[in-house]
Amino acid sequence: MGVTLEDVGRHCGVSRSTVSRVINDSPLVNQATKDRVLKAIKELSYAPNFIARSLTRNRTDTLAVTLPDITGGVFPEILAGMDEIAKSKQYHLLVVFVDSNVPNTTAVEELITHRRVDAVLTVASTVPDNELVRMAEHDLPFVCVAQRSPVPNIPSVSIDDAGGALQATRLLLSKGRRNLVHIRGPRENFDAEERSRGFKKALEEAGVRFDPDREIIGDFKRDGGMRAMRELLEKDIKHDGVFASNDEMAIGAIEVMAEKGIDVPQHVAVVGFDDIQSARFLGLSTVRVPTREIGRVAARMAFDLIDEKTPVASEVLPTEVVQRSSTWTHGLNRPLTIHHTRKI
Repeated sequence: MGVTLEDVGRHCGVSRSTVSRVINDSPLVNQATKDRVLKAIKELSYAPNFIARSLTRNRTDTLAVTLPDITGGVFPEILAGMDEIAKSKQYHLLVVFVDSNVPNTTAVEELITHRRVDAVLTVASTVPDNELVRMAEHDLPFVCVAQRSPVPNIPSVSIDDAGGALQATRLLLSKGRRNLVHIRGPRENFDAEERSRGFKKALEEAGVRFDPDREIIGDFKRDGGMRAMRELLEKDIKHDGVFASNDEMAIGAIEVMAEKGIDVPQHVAVVGFDDIQSARFLGLSTVRVPTREIGRVAARMAFDLIDEKTPVASEVLPTEVVQRSSTWTHGLNRPLTIHHTRKI
């Protein structure tokens, strides 16, 4: 049989309730007693019974996070930010992968109906709006992350997608690039729509007519960027600048251009979005996103709801453009170099 609260209390000469208060970080226990109890917990290797604790407190000490996948550098960073705040509250994260292209939210709904989590943080439209509204009727806190909230009582945290895309496109235009193309994200995706809007606004400001043929649908994955660039080349759409809606697609596009002998940035300047680690390694100009802070803000919103506080309805975090070798002016800095491997 495992060590109990009573065992810990007897070991250091305090009551069971005092041990419980120390575990729950109650301010009613003085520091000397708290130190003595914590020492006893360590010496006896006491592990709290989380099932009994959750029944007593009517909490599970768990947050559910829905993600489309864990590839690239964005979602792991958001998750790390959430985990940082969760750990400070002695909470755990339960990650549920939901394909945003073919969403199946059964696993999420089971967690909610059986009250196995205290809140749900849904990332990047992994739960469709109509499902989100329906699930929220179970009176469990929800937070929308990197997506727009469908109802006022569900808070959201996102980034300035349109503003970042506007600045990225302005950077290409400032380099004298006028024949721009946009490799965008999927349709009906919040980030993709906002970044497309920023791209179009920058063209309008510069007096450049938007041509729908110059906006190719991608999927936020490297292979999607490769397919989009091959489509542009097959259609012989002349371009001297590419704005890709994320770094993964930008890198895929650059790889195809490298295969075809198209020099970046001499022939085509490229800007991505996100500032993932591989973008820094490759010298890709991009829009820097505060990914870890997104996770922190979202987790704080969830805890506000759990504690029955009223969080900010929505928070939009700023972005910034980072210029690297994929847009450098000719002759002033070293060009970007990317190696490609042949698929067998």
